[in-house]
Amino acid sequence: MALIEPAGPHTARMWEETADIRARIDALPFLLELGAGTLDPEKFTFYIQQDAKYLVAYQKTMTTLAGKAPGPKELSFWAQSAVQAIAEEQAMQEQLFTNDTVAKHRVEGLGMSLHTAAYSNFLLTSAALDSYAVATAAVLPCYWIYAESGVAVLEASKGALDGHPYGTWVEAYADEAFTEISRDAVRLVEEACEVAGEAERARAVEAFRQATHFEELFWTQPMDEPEDRILI
Repeated sequence: MALIEPAGPHTARMWEETADIRARIDALPFLLELGAGTLDPEKFTFYIQQDAKYLVAYQKTMTTLAGKAPGPKELSFWAQSAVQAIAEEQAMQEQLFTNDTVAKHRVEGLGMSLHTAAYSNFLLTSAALDSYAVATAAVLPCYWIYAESGVAVLEASKGALDGHPYGTWVEAYADEAFTEISRDAVRLVEEACEVAGEAERARAVEAFRQATHFEELFWTQPMDEPEDRILI
């Protein structure tokens, strides 16, 4: 059962049509080892540095979505995501780098990976060129999948976050406040799809599936050996 239930038939379809990808995400070594606290700090640090680059593009995407919003409720949500939510994530990342084990693996001037660039450009392009409903579906996995995975990682840690090397990350994404924000995002996407045409809804489902696959790739790439990662 999902932590965050679909808000209606359209988000239910998105959830159902990504069942195969989500099953793979649930079994990813990166997340399982992250929860257990046994993840190689080099791999975690690479992930955090790539996520910092991704968040720059995500913030621009949220700003563009706010400009497409059909009403004040939607505008407020995406605008707050562009400012407050992103700022909180960036602050969390900087806090992680106060951990000496993580800090020593930080690579100054690290380039953007191929996967990070592809995901970033996918979201930016969708926000700029797709309809509001499709673009919101494209950004939804970064809320919904992250919230679900955050709680799964917390469960893998067995709640033992005192002294956990990545406890700050686990607490941020397993937090009830983030879960509620993600529920709001699911509701907004459902509402957007409800007033969209059938072809647009189908495109929204596909955008959600593509973004969910990008989420999977984002968590598989740190497990590659450093010499095998493609940076651009």
